[in-house]
Amino acid sequence: MRVFLKAKHWQLFIVIVGSMFLTQLGIVTPSTTGFEISQAAMLFSILIMGLLYFGWLWAIADAGAKSLPSSLSSSPRPMQAGLIYALTYMLLSSLFFFGEANGLPGYIIAMHLLAMASIFYGLGFTAKQLCKLEQQKDVSFFTYSGPFFCSGFSLLGSGLFSLKLTNYWDKKMHNKRMQSDHPIRYANCLAADAGR
Repeated sequence: MRVFLKAKHWQLFIVIVGSMFLTQLGIVTPSTTGFEISQAAMLFSILIMGLLYFGWLWAIADAGAKSLPSSLSSSPRPMQAGLIYALTYMLLSSLFFFGEANGLPGYIIAMHLLAMASIFYGLGFTAKQLCKLEQQKDVSFFTYSGPFFCSGFSLLGSGLFSLKLTNYWDKKMHNKRMQSDHPIRYANCLAADAGR
């Protein structure tokens, strides 16, 4: 999962948004041309898209939980369980929506709403972790609502969210290198920052 944290923002944007476009292209194009798509190809494209997007959220939340002090850290386990459920639902529901079934069962509505709630919880948790990392204090919804809405509802927003994340990790790695290579200069920089 560290590959998501080490990638540049434009690489993340291309991979995540590109996988979403390719999945939609694979679903919509065959249905408009009359060509029949195999269910294996459908499941594979949904699996790749889900693994990339949910893996990105998982990596951010997991790294945030490890980087925050214990007083600010929240367990990412409920979010991770929700993302696993959402991915499982995406794969299994494609059997209902694109399969040979004559109708949808009524319980699919409850399953769908639970999967959507899980995805929204994952987006909110990830945005909150990122804001906590930046500000090093507990934040309210008003503080992390911008990254939340950007990452979930906008293609440009997910690129900006990943840029913000990449900048944070680059700065953190620079500080870690400086602390190990030049401990006295690092202490002087911290003292100068505290005096401002």
